[in-house]
Amino acid sequence: MEDYDLIVGHKPAEAIANWTRLCAECRKTQEDVLKGILGLAAGTEIGKRYSFAGIDSIEAFQERVPVLDYPDIEDYVERMADGEEDLLFPGRTEYFISTSGTTGSSKKIPESPAGMSAKRAVLDLRNIYLAQNVIAACMKLPKFHELLAKKGLADKASDVAWLGTGMLEHVHFFSVTSATENRKTKGGIDIGFASGKTFENSPFTQSLAYPKELMTFADGDAVMYLTMLFALRYDDVTIVTANNAARFYARVRYAQQHAEQIIADLKAGTIWSDLSLSDDQRALLESQLEPFPERADELQAIFDRGRDEFVPRSYWPYVALTKFWLGGSVGVNVRKVKPLMPTDTLYFDVGYGASEAKINIPYRPDTVPGTLGITSAFYEFKASGSDAMLTADQLERGKDYEIFLTTYSGLYRYPLHDIVRVESFFQETPDIEFITKSREILNIAQEKVPAPQAIDLLMALAKDRGLSIRQAQVYPNLDEQAYELFVEFDDEEQAAACDLDGLAGEFDQLLQEKFELYGRNRAFRSLSPLLMHAMRQGWQDSLFAAKADKGIPASQVKLAVMATERPDGKLIL
Repeated sequence: MEDYDLIVGHKPAEAIANWTRLCAECRKTQEDVLKGILGLAAGTEIGKRYSFAGIDSIEAFQERVPVLDYPDIEDYVERMADGEEDLLFPGRTEYFISTSGTTGSSKKIPESPAGMSAKRAVLDLRNIYLAQNVIAACMKLPKFHELLAKKGLADKASDVAWLGTGMLEHVHFFSVTSATENRKTKGGIDIGFASGKTFENSPFTQSLAYPKELMTFADGDAVMYLTMLFALRYDDVTIVTANNAARFYARVRYAQQHAEQIIADLKAGTIWSDLSLSDDQRALLESQLEPFPERADELQAIFDRGRDEFVPRSYWPYVALTKFWLGGSVGVNVRKVKPLMPTDTLYFDVGYGASEAKINIPYRPDTVPGTLGITSAFYEFKASGSDAMLTADQLERGKDYEIFLTTYSGLYRYPLHDIVRVESFFQETPDIEFITKSREILNIAQEKVPAPQAIDLLMALAKDRGLSIRQAQVYPNLDEQAYELFVEFDDEEQAAACDLDGLAGEFDQLLQEKFELYGRNRAFRSLSPLLMHAMRQGWQDSLFAAKADKGIPASQVKLAVMATERPDGKLIL
């Protein structure tokens, strides 16, 4: 039995008790997880290559197995995609998770049955803590008791068990998640996005406020309109979830802009004819939509108070809890959402994770760090400037570390290229939060575009247009949810003659085509259009001079392509 078996399938109180005990023995738990992973994979091709069967300690594992990044296992992955078995883990791959990674090229992360169960344990714990907070919030809110009375369920208000499970049949929740891809490998194995796969296993799917088929639609405007059209049928939305709050914010603003049309469609039970839908898609949705004249009148009354009032605090007054990423580069988006929500709404962190693993477990509202998911993977950490690999029990509060994974799904000492920070401890196990990527990555909305590759594309595009760029940097403007490009041409005549808006538009389109997640975030308006600025002659020289002022020899200077702060406005033409 693996340690994750002490969580999956257990009642909440029992799962939490087991989890608390495992966290009190952090090193032992991690040793057990590592031995479990190596034991399962001992007979595989990679297990034989590194003699997993003879490894009996963490130290032996670190000595025998090197750090294996994606290129080191890519050949195994492609063979697995063709249907081969027993390569990185025993048996056949259940499915692959698609991710752009940090190199820009598409990666396929394999998933094993044991890996799915390990992730399931983390998700179960997240949901248990979330449910506890939902219940606590709802029991304190007069408006929630009002909702139950309205539904004839006032006697259930103090029934904790019912609030944890039975309530889901009587209220709705709104989720923003990536579509599940309809793709297969040559070997017939499914490929999907991590968030889509997570949603498929969510206990909330039965309460979704709109048809789940909308997640497979590709047109961004159609998805935003239709998710809001269907969800606005209900006033009892109690939970709102989205990894990136900007994607929810975009839907709210879209509904504001199209409020008249939405209200008209709800009143008549129709779907706006201007939406880009296939005949089959339109027929499917029309079969699930009927007239809601009373609700349309309620929404009209809200809209009559002013377009700015057509927001969730007015049409979804019972929202008790939201779940967004509260930290990292996307955490700033929550501040845009808060003024639009009911004032007593709680904010819970989604949890830090990646396509490769679910990594931490938030357990308190309005807090970013979560407990390291020590049953889901074996973790190693490296402090900046050090080559020493540390285990979870060796970390120190307040320090930053790069994180490495060994998983049940065939990743061994795998670098995520993420920097995490230890904020506190739960028992003997660190509470961590994601801080940043360890490479120059454009990551406002989790699009993960390598900044050097983006600049290379810009240089090639400019060359095709007969332009010559001396220096370029990209700056992530978090307030505007947009990237700003600062470009010094070889001469100011080029800068004066260049159609900057046109060049920016072409480059933005190129990024959408080249980087799938960038394109998805642009389509769903969690990224705004890219902006471009021409810089005065001498800007590049000033960047080199700034390095020289810090004592860096000119021969060793390599200018960053990703700016950490916006250049002085005086340098912009």
